[in-house]
Amino acid sequence: MANRRPQIRRLAPSWGLSAVLHALAGPPYEPMANASLAALTKKTLFLVAVASARRRSCLHALSTKQNHIRFEGHGVRMVPDPSFIAKNQTLTFLPGDIFIPEIKTMSSVAEDKRWCPVRALKWYLNKTEKLRQSTSLFIIPRPPYAAASKDTLSRWLVEIIRPFTSGTSRPRAHEGVAASTALFAGIPVEDILKAAAWKTPTTFVACYLTDTLHAEAAFGSAVMRGPVGNRSHPSGLPPSGSATRC
Repeated sequence: MANRRPQIRRLAPSWGLSAVLHALAGPPYEPMANASLAALTKKTLFLVAVASARRRSCLHALSTKQNHIRFEGHGVRMVPDPSFIAKNQTLTFLPGDIFIPEIKTMSSVAEDKRWCPVRALKWYLNKTEKLRQSTSLFIIPRPPYAAASKDTLSRWLVEIIRPFTSGTSRPRAHEGVAASTALFAGIPVEDILKAAAWKTPTTFVACYLTDTLHAEAAFGSAVMRGPVGNRSHPSGLPPSGSATRC
């Protein structure tokens, strides 16, 4: 049955990033000075998640402990809690810090700042500084302002993208992983951006997604080259046409 009727995995997310970004540029998310803590939390989470391409477990491990969030000249560097073990962590690969550049490094258009993860993060930290009872970066936006769970982070991401999901598809917070899988399988970055409806006129794509996918390609080649050896495909995945996992 598995061979005759294999489960079909979507290679691209069922939602359009361009539509989500345009929604985040207006009420109730903008202007940020008037945004509720709940709206600000969801927007910051979404922008950081997409710009960093990290899993929800890593986002959950982000911390406000001293030196774990450092604003540098052109962006922000975030270090997950030392106790965090990444899903893709191996003996030969240890995920590094997260560095997210400010969008102004790529654009001088004033409106583009509405999609800057660094700007959103600064607003979020400032608004939660006197409220938080936890060192976890993302907290519940109501008393007692405890740390948000992994499932809560997923639910917030789904709430952001659900209105822009095509057809009867059920949105999933980790759909971006499919793009990484496609990239490791040898599909060109340009084709992934087009298939995933990520080819938009916004600077966000140029500043974050393209660089992220190229970085993932380098990671995939470096990590898989060692343990895989001289297999026919540099990613170590089965040849085209074989069953693969998203």
